[in-house]
Amino acid sequence: MFPARRLGTLVVGLLAATALTTAPADAGPAVPVNCSGGPVEIRTDDLTYDLNGTCGVVRVLADDVVVRMPTATRVVVRGHRNTVVTKSVGTLGVQGRHHEVRTVSVQHLRVASPDTAVEIEGLVETARLGGRGARVTADRVSTLRVPGARNTLRTGHGFDASIGGNANTVRFRRLESLVVTGNDNAAGVRRGETSVRNDGRGNRISVARRS
Repeated sequence: MFPARRLGTLVVGLLAATALTTAPADAGPAVPVNCSGGPVEIRTDDLTYDLNGTCGVVRVLADDVVVRMPTATRVVVRGHRNTVVTKSVGTLGVQGRHHEVRTVSVQHLRVASPDTAVEIEGLVETARLGGRGARVTADRVSTLRVPGARNTLRTGHGFDASIGGNANTVRFRRLESLVVTGNDNAAGVRRGETSVRNDGRGNRISVARRS
């Protein structure tokens, strides 16, 4: 097992830990990384990483990795086919393709990643779904913006949602305000009263009651 490392800036796989660059994909135990010392970049493919300490900025730039971490100020996921499991995050940005991301709560979520699944157990304060083909589930999303296409979001209570892209699917349990300016979207609210404005074409909007 590689020792945990604590540096001002930790680039796992290139500068700070040269031993990790030659580690085989089936190296066995997870690689421990202490992220208390500063920003962390994960660059080596095909490994599992266990981050510990007080995490600030974490960038996952490799492919086919599993990253487990505590709370973090900011997490950026790029590359392809990565699995990231974290506790609460301030800002979470997901790019690349084919990721699976699970977290407890997020203040600011930005997703532009085809064929990616993001699961949030609790609250998302603001969410923006760009790109195409992402799937997001959350307990609550306070403010939602969807400029992308063919994305899917399912959640509980929300305050306001705006769908500017095309062919998206958005489902709320309760939502106070819905504005749709794109085309061919599906939006549903199961309970409560919702203010609705539909300026697009071909949209399928179903709410319990319109206010």
